[in-house]
Amino acid sequence: MGEVKIKVENIKKSFKVGENVIPVLFGIDFEIMRGEFCLLIGPSGCGKSTLLHSIYGLEPPTEGKIIIDGKDIWNYSKDWRAHFRNKNVGFIPQQAFWIKSLSVIENIAIPGVIAGASFHESIPKAAKLIELVGMSKWANHRPYDLSGGQQQRIALARSLLLDPQLIIADEPTGNLDHKAGEELMKLIEDINKQFGLTVVMVTHNPSQYCFGTRIINMEDGKIISNEVQERSKVITEKNEHNI
Repeated sequence: MGEVKIKVENIKKSFKVGENVIPVLFGIDFEIMRGEFCLLIGPSGCGKSTLLHSIYGLEPPTEGKIIIDGKDIWNYSKDWRAHFRNKNVGFIPQQAFWIKSLSVIENIAIPGVIAGASFHESIPKAAKLIELVGMSKWANHRPYDLSGGQQQRIALARSLLLDPQLIIADEPTGNLDHKAGEELMKLIEDINKQFGLTVVMVTHNPSQYCFGTRIINMEDGKIISNEVQERSKVITEKNEHNI
């Protein structure tokens, strides 16, 4: 039995719209083990992204607990959660935000600067990560000059800068064509395998289900299935070096 990375206990969430209270999540329970590639799937509007944002520490649940590495993150302050995210969690959005005046490699280095390091200290690590995602020759370009698939590779590199053990991705292939989406999924899978990172990702694309080691299927704010599956691809040799 592996080590529990994330434990979600009886998560309920409602939104107030005018005088109405709209329930979105209805008592969600599951565990994700360290090193798993977990896919949250289900139709649009079923609560996947709301749940993901609660796990990331952005959207407070109405009821329940989200425990990451033994810490109930909603028992702490907003500042604590921000620090916890910056130190422990990498995030890949559906569409990345870039600082237009900075190059690709400088944008990758930004989390280090936010954490208190200088660009001089952060650029060497960014250079290793841009190589890891196969984008070294675009290091000095501007991010918005790149294709959507290339930008998401850069977003993946940026999410890894502070050596997180957890990657959260909110439909990172949602705006990509099939080929670019498949390439990004393979890259995330390779990094998950090589470095033992835990990945939690929302997707609505059935062709991507083969990449997950755990598939959590949601419908109408509830979990209708939670299955562990073997990946069909050969596991790559574990990289002995740190990212």
